[in-house]
Amino acid sequence: MVNDLLRPDSRWSLVLSTRYDPRMHAYDDHQTRHAGFIYLLMIVIAVAFGGFLWQLYSAPEIPRIPAPAGPYKVEPPSDAANAPDATESAVFAAPSEEAAVRDTTAAAEAPVAEGPPQLPAAPRFVSNGPYVAQLAALQSEAAVDQSWRRLSSRAPQLFASARLDVERADLGPRGIYYRVRAGYFADRDNAARFCDRIRQMGQDCIVAAR
Repeated sequence: MVNDLLRPDSRWSLVLSTRYDPRMHAYDDHQTRHAGFIYLLMIVIAVAFGGFLWQLYSAPEIPRIPAPAGPYKVEPPSDAANAPDATESAVFAAPSEEAAVRDTTAAAEAPVAEGPPQLPAAPRFVSNGPYVAQLAALQSEAAVDQSWRRLSSRAPQLFASARLDVERADLGPRGIYYRVRAGYFADRDNAARFCDRIRQMGQDCIVAAR
């Protein structure tokens, strides 16, 4: 009887051998996936390495410049450190374009020596002409003679043949003015020449018809 208890029953052995153990199968599945991933990674690395080799050996050959024959280092002369090069020699030998332009501009802008100022031709007076030269407008009739003497004393030769002509002008609200005029001129051109000389003295002058 003891032997019967110790001897395994064939039915129970069959049941134990055919029962599914999920832990054992989970381990097998994990090992299979791990091996597949390593295999796929090796394939990717092999393809990438093959592409690299193909690009390396299929690229066009880079031209090589051969080195000139003979020594490539030549000892310079002893005074080469202080001697100017070709560019410096050209700069110091010929004047620069900017310097030439400055010289030309300076020559063009240099003042030209001038003699005494050229005065317009002397005006010609007539005894009774249609034009006069107005020199001033005063509100005091008594100041007319004084103003005429002052102006004529500054240019006695110009006023030698001139005659004083006074015109009374009523300007309404502005008052009455006495116009000091020099005459007489046969045309406007002579009156204008007289006014040009008066303006050179710093005095106002207006050509007017009588």
